[in-house]
Amino acid sequence: MLFYVLFIPHMLFALSAHEASHAYAAYRCGDDTAALLGRVTLNPLRHIDPLGLLAFFIIHFGWAKPVPVNPLRFKHAGRDNILVSLAGPGSNLAVGLVLLLAMLALHAFVGTAVEWSGPALAFLLVGAQLNVGLCFFNLIPVPPLDGSHILMEILPREITRKLEPLMGYGSYLLLGLVLISSFGFPLFELLVWTPVRLIISLALGDQVLADAFLSLNSFLKP
Repeated sequence: MLFYVLFIPHMLFALSAHEASHAYAAYRCGDDTAALLGRVTLNPLRHIDPLGLLAFFIIHFGWAKPVPVNPLRFKHAGRDNILVSLAGPGSNLAVGLVLLLAMLALHAFVGTAVEWSGPALAFLLVGAQLNVGLCFFNLIPVPPLDGSHILMEILPREITRKLEPLMGYGSYLLLGLVLISSFGFPLFELLVWTPVRLIISLALGDQVLADAFLSLNSFLKP
């Protein structure tokens, strides 16, 4: 329960930023479908899928309501589809980097001696891990994740024609990847958590990262 105290605010903001960024990018590219539905907002009530939210608590894997996009309204179809697809993961990476910078500043100017600084470091670490993790997870090229839309735009047309029938089975493919990872094959470890750990360790350095994990463990096991 203590972990969810740290996790829930970040999860709500991360999903909202992700979907709002898709909606805003689509609007700038000429498609106002999501904007007219009020999706260009950080209000989580506009983005949260109740079933996806429940899944976060049960299986630690969830989702938000996807932003409706009409590629036919884009000014430059292929390029804009890539930009809109990148906007969501890009927003999560940006939020994660801001949180990492906040951790560096907190550690440099306050350290862990002040009573509230430890929980603050733990809170920022959870948010950074979640946001950077969401970035790389959504870049996996499996439908309906953003990476699949990017892949379909950059592959030669003759290959995408062969892959298009599989797009309708994307949810099953993604579930299969989750099950494969849960049975010991380190797929998500390689695609998601390895780059997450690399970015966080490079950004923070050994001392700040060690202090942040100590603070997190102390918060969860007082």
